[in-house]
Amino acid sequence: MGDRATPLRATCGPVSARRMGLASCLATLLFAGGSACFAQTGAAAAPPPPTTPATQVSTPGSLAELAAQFEKSPDTVVADVGGTPLTLGMVADRLHEFPEKFAVLPTPLIYHAALDDLIQQRSLAVKARELGLDKTAETQRRSGEATDRALGQALMQRIIPELVTDKAIEDRYNATIAGKPGAEEVRFRVIATATEADAIIVLEVLSKGTGFDALAQKVSKDPSGFNGGEIGYARRDSLTPEIGAVVFALVPGQTTAFPVRSNGLWFVLQVEARRQQGTPSLAESKATLTADLTRDASAEILRKTRAAVVVNDYGPSGMRGHAETTVPKSH
Repeated sequence: MGDRATPLRATCGPVSARRMGLASCLATLLFAGGSACFAQTGAAAAPPPPTTPATQVSTPGSLAELAAQFEKSPDTVVADVGGTPLTLGMVADRLHEFPEKFAVLPTPLIYHAALDDLIQQRSLAVKARELGLDKTAETQRRSGEATDRALGQALMQRIIPELVTDKAIEDRYNATIAGKPGAEEVRFRVIATATEADAIIVLEVLSKGTGFDALAQKVSKDPSGFNGGEIGYARRDSLTPEIGAVVFALVPGQTTAFPVRSNGLWFVLQVEARRQQGTPSLAESKATLTADLTRDASAEILRKTRAAVVVNDYGPSGMRGHAETTVPKSH
């Protein structure tokens, strides 16, 4: 539902420029079944993936599982660029950056995509060093920042598993979910128009007895129009704030009195039903609880590490232009 209905929150952000070529290439393979993309970028010349249990299966269960298999032999050299090695551990690191939907691709294809990305990146780095760009102040500054980020991530990966345990997950479940009703959901339909004036006309036509689903099929700009505007059941947190506020204020059978603007379109909404979900089990809640605990643990680690160091803030003018220093207080 989230992939087809404009009223729903977007689930994917823009792809960074560095990853655009790879993402486009994988998307072509995933949705069009193409195979020429990697040959064009040079991956066809890469060595075959090392023989491990991970590469003997046609598709991995998840990218994390595949990366974990590669991480068992992180120092295995799988290629070199200009004499500098690329290892299986580097491939695993790159897999952690891939969108999870690419796990449906065959394992050798995923492996070669990650390796090709590393080869391209290393090729650029080799040329940059030949030009002496690694010696510039900006490059060295950015390298230091990258090292700081890598160390910060390593610290998080070391500490978070000690805080997000099965016991912590169960305790959070008992405190926040057990014995409480599940989320409320609303089933509704939409008709989307490009302008407010068009949406007002839709409301006038509906008021004369035209069926909502028939009109949606004819005029709706939303992808759900082919199905009569049917969105199905949705939780409030899965909808845009504008749509969610309105549909959860309506009763079954009620249509909005005025158009609602969201995501650049004007919506007429009709609620069909409401329901209260039952209490989810611990197993059903584990993924959400793990994410919540991980977020809380990350915030706590950041707070404690920041409080443990002395910070002198000299302002934009720098040390010489600012006589006073500010040291954050420990909490």
